[in-house]
Parts: sequence; structure tokens; C-alpha cells
Amino acid sequence: MAPVNLPWDLEEKILSGLPPLCLVRFRTVSQHWNALLNDTRFLNYHLARVRPQIIFLTESKVYSIDIDLGGGGVDPTIEVREIPSDFPYQATDLTHTTITSCDGLLFRDFWKQGVAVWNPWLRQVGWIEYVDKGFHFCGVGYDNRRPEKSYKILGYFNCLRTVSNTYQVGYKRVAVYECASHAWKFLDAPFKQWPNIVPLSLNGNLYWVTSNPEDTLHQYLIRSFDFSSEMFKTFCLLPCRKNHSRDEIVLAVYKRDGFSLLKQCYITGEIEIWVTKNKIDEEEEEVEVVWINLMTLPTSNLPKLINKLCGVSYFIFDKTLIMCCGDEETGAACIYIVREDLCNKIQIDSGVVRFSHCVYLPNFISVPSEFRPLLRV
Repeated sequence: MAPVNLPWDLEEKILSGLPPLCLVRFRTVSQHWNALLNDTRFLNYHLARVRPQIIFLTESKVYSIDIDLGGGGVDPTIEVREIPSDFPYQATDLTHTTITSCDGLLFRDFWKQGVAVWNPWLRQVGWIEYVDKGFHFCGVGYDNRRPEKSYKILGYFNCLRTVSNTYQVGYKRVAVYECASHAWKFLDAPFKQWPNIVPLSLNGNLYWVTSNPEDTLHQYLIRSFDFSSEMFKTFCLLPCRKNHSRDEIVLAVYKRDGFSLLKQCYITGEIEIWVTKNKIDEEEEEVEVVWINLMTLPTSNLPKLINKLCGVSYFIFDKTLIMCCGDEETGAACIYIVREDLCNKIQIDSGVVRFSHCVYLPNFISVPSEFRPLLRV
């Protein structure tokens, strides 16, 4: 029987639903397929359908963690795959090494050295090396009003100021580093409390949860940095309050263009998940942010998330909470998969207690030419 050629639109639809590892191999099947995997429209279509993964770093290795929920989270499995990193430096202290995702690209900060820009599926790595090694990385974004992304890094320098000619006080001098021009721009931050975590990147802007020390009600809010205007803003109040000072609150991206908010009660261990009703668009100044209480997880098997040495990363998929954090007793890296009253705990490596991690959407977006290439396969 002669081979049957499928309609091209059907072939494209099938390919867009395949996992990234398969598509990497299919690039060599034909020039037509290779061109498709470089097409912006196809890349966005595939990105909208792909399942999030967790990128997991130790001092010497990098892993991708793919979670298969099986029958609605009842019998989940995870696949931990070591992936080549090809970084120019070896991290000597994960306390000062962070990794974050910005629109499909991974950015790994090497303290006092520079930032690696990385797509592990294409094995492409770019590099930004600071001239001034005292710059502290905070987050990365871009001007979303331009058709082409021009990446910028937000961070700060630790400085000293002399007061009354008698003593010196420390302060942070905030700066934006433009990756294309390698130029610095110094800014005034309208607040004293700097984020103690890597802010979340969404549509080119940075977001983080903080409190307003001048508010007597001690309300918590989301603050943002807009790379287009290069201004700090108060984005919105949180949909829930802290009932206890040690309640844990973690912000994450929801369905590519919205927010999810995880709040764990310190006393009961109960977790609430809130999500935004509409996509986040800061260009629409008058739009009110509407939150929906998606689910409450009362299980007693949940870990206490406060003061996790290596932080907490999570995402929501098919009304299931997938978290990465350290074990409450040993600190070993674990994946928690929680749905209603079911909680599955899967230990990644009993010997790893210092690690860095973030949620990532596997894709085929090339590292921009403004970053000095280190490897291109």
C-alpha cells in the first residue's frame, strides 16, 4: 500500500501536541519539519499546549522533571532526566545562584560573574558578563511595547552612605542593565523593602508579593516593575489576608498569562489556591484584577512551606497542585502532587539538600543574538 500524505494542517496539529524530546529528534526528518519548528506561529501554538516542567539544579548537574498525572493525579509518575548545561562557569554556592524563566528562556545567574541565557532543548547558551562584579541579579524582562524583545536585567549594587560625618549606612542602588547595549541605567526605588526572592516574570514585567510597612492593616500586595516605562508600581492587593505572620504566600504563573497565588495557613497547614479570572495586561490601567478561589487543600500530609531553604516552586495543571521544595525533616528535594485529599510525595534525591529550581515550559525559542553565544548545536 502506498504511503498516504496527511493534510499539512493535520500534520502540524499532531506535531504541536508531541513532547519536546520527540520534536528535537524530528527536526532532522525533513527540511519542512525543521522549518516548522522554527516558525513563530507553530512555536506559540506548541507552547500553549505543552505541559510545564520543573528545571532542577544541583551544584554540578541540571535535571528536567516531567510529571505525568496519570488518572487524574491518582497514580502520578515523574521522569527525571539529566540535561547538558554547557554553562561557562560552575556554581560554587547555590545560595547565591538563581534560575528563572522569562517567556520560554531560562536565565541562570552566576553571582559576581554574569548571567547565562539558556534553552536546554536546543542546547543553546548565551552569556552576559558584568563589567562591574558587584551587581546583584534580581530579575529579567523586556519592553513589551516593541515588536522585538530587547531584554533587560533588574538588580542593585550594595552601597554605603555617610550620615552626619560620623557613621555609614548601607543602601541598595537600583539599576537596569540593557543586554543589547551593555549600558547601565540607575533608578530610584519608591520603597525600602526589596524582594527576598526572585520576582516572577510575565509578559516582560516582574512581579512579587510584599507588604506595605506604612499600612496599619499590614495588607499584602503584588508589586511590579515595568521594563517598558522602567517604573515600579503597586499592581494589586492580594485576594486573601495573612491570618498569621508566618503564613506562606507564593505567586506563580497560571495558564501562561495569568497569576495563581498559593497561601498556606501556618497553624492548620491548609492550602488555598487563588487564580486571576482574566489575563494580566498592565497596559489597561483601569482594569480591576479579579481573583477566583480555585481550590482548598485540607490534607494533613502537606509539608510546611515556611522557611524552606531552597524555596518553593509550583504550578497548577488540571486542578492539581505540583510543588517542588525540600523535605520538612531532611531537606532532601521532593515533588509533591496534590489533588483534593490525595497527596503524593516523590523524593528526587536523598543526598541533595541544596538546589535551585523553577517552573518552565519546554519550547524551541532560540537564544537571541544580543547574548554572546557559547554553544549552538
